[in-house]
Amino acid sequence: MGDNLAKAEAAYRREESSGASAAGHLDSTGFSMAKHIDRLFPDASSLDNVDVAAANTGHRLQAVKQEIRRQLRAQSDSHQQQTQSIEATKAAIGELYTRISEMKAKAQTSERMVFDITQDIKALDFAKRNLSQATATMRRLQLLVSGVGQLRQFKEQKRYGEAARLLPAIAGLREGFAEHMGVRAIARLDDEAAGLQRSLGSMAFQEVQRGFDAQGLLVGDAELMHAACLCCAGSEEQARVKDLYCELQLRAYVAIFQLGDDVSQLENVSRRYAWLRRILRNYAEEHAPAFPDAWRMGEELSRRFAHSTRDHLGETMATRDIDVGHLTAALADTLAFEAQCDKKFGIVRRNGAAVYESSGAPAASFVGSVSCAFEPYMAVFISGEQAKFEALVRRFRSEPGDDDPSLNVLASSTDLLYQFRESLRQCAALSTGQAMADLAQVFAQSLSSYARSVLVHVLPRISSTTAAPLDALRRACLVANTADYCASAAAQLEQKIIEKVDGTLREQVTFAASRDALLGAINSSIGALVGGVDAMCAPALAALTDAPWHDVQTVGDQSEYVLLIASAIEAATSVARVSLSGPRYFRSYCDKLASRISERYMTAIVQCQRISEIGAEQLLLDAQALKSVLLRVPSIGADDDAGPPPTYARIVAQGVGRIEALLKAILVPTDPADALVGRFLLLFPAAPRDVFRHVLSLKGVKPTDHPAYLRVLQAHQRQTQLEKQDHLEKQDQADKQSQTTSDVPVVAAPTAYATPDPRSSSMPAHVTGRAPASAPLVSRTNAARAKEHSRFGSTTNEHSAQLSPETHYAGQSQTTAQRDSTYLNMPDPLGITSGPSTMSEQTSDIDAQSPVLASLAANATATRTKINENLRKFMSTMRRP
Repeated sequence: MGDNLAKAEAAYRREESSGASAAGHLDSTGFSMAKHIDRLFPDASSLDNVDVAAANTGHRLQAVKQEIRRQLRAQSDSHQQQTQSIEATKAAIGELYTRISEMKAKAQTSERMVFDITQDIKALDFAKRNLSQATATMRRLQLLVSGVGQLRQFKEQKRYGEAARLLPAIAGLREGFAEHMGVRAIARLDDEAAGLQRSLGSMAFQEVQRGFDAQGLLVGDAELMHAACLCCAGSEEQARVKDLYCELQLRAYVAIFQLGDDVSQLENVSRRYAWLRRILRNYAEEHAPAFPDAWRMGEELSRRFAHSTRDHLGETMATRDIDVGHLTAALADTLAFEAQCDKKFGIVRRNGAAVYESSGAPAASFVGSVSCAFEPYMAVFISGEQAKFEALVRRFRSEPGDDDPSLNVLASSTDLLYQFRESLRQCAALSTGQAMADLAQVFAQSLSSYARSVLVHVLPRISSTTAAPLDALRRACLVANTADYCASAAAQLEQKIIEKVDGTLREQVTFAASRDALLGAINSSIGALVGGVDAMCAPALAALTDAPWHDVQTVGDQSEYVLLIASAIEAATSVARVSLSGPRYFRSYCDKLASRISERYMTAIVQCQRISEIGAEQLLLDAQALKSVLLRVPSIGADDDAGPPPTYARIVAQGVGRIEALLKAILVPTDPADALVGRFLLLFPAAPRDVFRHVLSLKGVKPTDHPAYLRVLQAHQRQTQLEKQDHLEKQDQADKQSQTTSDVPVVAAPTAYATPDPRSSSMPAHVTGRAPASAPLVSRTNAARAKEHSRFGSTTNEHSAQLSPETHYAGQSQTTAQRDSTYLNMPDPLGITSGPSTMSEQTSDIDAQSPVLASLAANATATRTKINENLRKFMSTMRRP
């Protein structure tokens, strides 16, 4: 029992030591009675201490109640204190409001007092200002009255100097009384002052007038006249004095340089300016002291002289014939005079405006004051320059002169451009207006005339009988270089004129026509160069035409005429490489040379009498040798052999390809006729009739037998059209079936490219080998055509050409018929074609070229539809007669 009591007391002490945590535990919102009891009685033996635990809980309850009562008493005391504080605050606010009201009343009283004081001050200020103004007005009135009296006295005594100094003061006083003109006394005084000023100005003008005699000589007192002029300053009398003096001085000028006299002509214009210089010298020495410096009387006299001279020269040029030399000399003297006047009177241009150099005040420049009279007559100068250039071009045409080897151009071009520069320099000194724009047109016309009349005219005419063809080729290169030099100079000249001419006229300056003419001269030069090579190759080509190709028995090495052609081309190209100044012109020469030699070789073949199959094989070998020669042309004379450019290689391939196509057509025997026709259609899908006739003639077919072959050709064409139409219909049916049976379109392979079934009647005739009943002589078996291909070789796109002399062998684009038939191509035993040599290569070649197979690979229905439409258009074109 004693042990249990000891345990209970120990538990109580533990609770007391952890009272804060226990209190916190009891105060918790998540308090659990079961957990609290378990905490007090953790085991069965602790139940013996129930009484102790109950006593402890009772003590704790009493302590809590005491704490609650204490808190309630403290809260009641705090509420009373707050009430007392609020009442005290209200009392303090009331007292503050009372004090503020008192202060506001005192402030209003002070404001009224300040307003009364300021009103009095304002009244005093107004009174002071009015009194000051009245005093000043009375003082100015007194001064005005005194000044008018003095001015009256100076007038009577002709004391112009004192009067001139008094006039500005009186004028200032009169301006001050402008608001008081309603006062009768002031108005009378102002009228009197104005009258005295006018009277004084009139007296001063008369004094100046008496100071000069009728000849403009100074006879009066210069100092007195200077004072009199000061009295006229700023009034109408100043303009009258200026007019009087200028009229007196220019009276002799008008009398001397009368209209119609020899001295007034253009060639004597310098005498006019010399006369003015004497007048200005006399003014500076004798008359300048009589006038104020601010009047700038010398400048005014020069301006009056310039206006009078402008009118005189205009009337003179309008009534008489104008000599170009006199016109340019007179205009040059005039421009020099205008520049001298600006310099003499200190007039310069700043920021595009004329100002006086000393003060910076705006001024009127003398430039154009007299020279503007020449502007309407500058057409005479332009006409003279045009006539000079036309005569120069005619002289260059009739007398080519010696060439300058150091410049690599014709010497006449440098002379012409030098004259252009001199003419432009002279015109720029005379006028930068419409005359310069017209001169630019004259330059352009002269360059065009030079290109057509001189450059093209001096081009050599090279033939097979020319003694020194290489020298003639150098001459052609020299003409091309000259045209290029003139074109570059024309561009520079155009830019220079645009910079000098007035801004509104710049659009009129163009050398486009002259550049086109010079470019035409360059093309003509290159054409002459190529024509010279053609003439050098003419004997070799004539040997080709005259050779008996129908009697050739074996195929050997390349023919001798090929060596002659190669030698001529190499010699001419070496000259062109060294002589032509621009690489682009050499490239143009190479391109045109390749085309011309190919055409001439084709023409030479067509002009042959008859060619056997072995002769055609020999010509094919020669054509390959010629192709090698042409491919080496761009590298002749070059430092490095980089090979022919791609564009040039295509030109050569096309030209030689047309020759090979013709010769391969000649290789086919004439019997049977459909073999020849089938091979011809493969080589020439367009089937030109005139080409076919040439093939027949070269093979020795009589003209009377040509119609039979033409009928076979027509039947083949008709059969090809039917096969194509059948192919298109089958393709459309396959497209429709694939669209209706599956979401993913699957197109059957066209019959023209599928593996042929000889038993199928729906296959094309040229695949199955079966001939339609309507054309028994046209169709042949697949094996027969393959046999032909194995013998004569295949063809490429570049062999598709139209055969006729000179120009009718233009390349034909590869049509669908040719692409459909390329699967028959076999290896060429002669080794001179580039067609596929195996069946796998043939198939890949077909896949690469045929748009139908490309559409099958892409499985695009829209693309197939577009191809079908194009094929229909092609068939409709083929049906046309």
